[in-house]
Amino acid sequence: MPLYSLQFEDDDLGQPKRMEFTSDSPATALSLLQTEGVRRSVKLWEGDRLLGTLMRDRRGVWHLGKEPLHLS
Repeated sequence: MPLYSLQFEDDDLGQPKRMEFTSDSPATALSLLQTEGVRRSVKLWEGDRLLGTLMRDRRGVWHLGKEPLHLS
């Protein structure tokens, strides 16, 4: 199974951290992100390849972007 990681930066919404998991699908990341707050942004990696950036909106829906998202 592939190794995935979630990389959070220090974004004034939470502390920087990294979570690793193995799974058949990167979609497993969504279940690991249930407790993250609104507007929290996280990079999703498969090994050393960036798959995209996820960001949770105010309704609690996660959105995937191919380029890293910048919160300003």
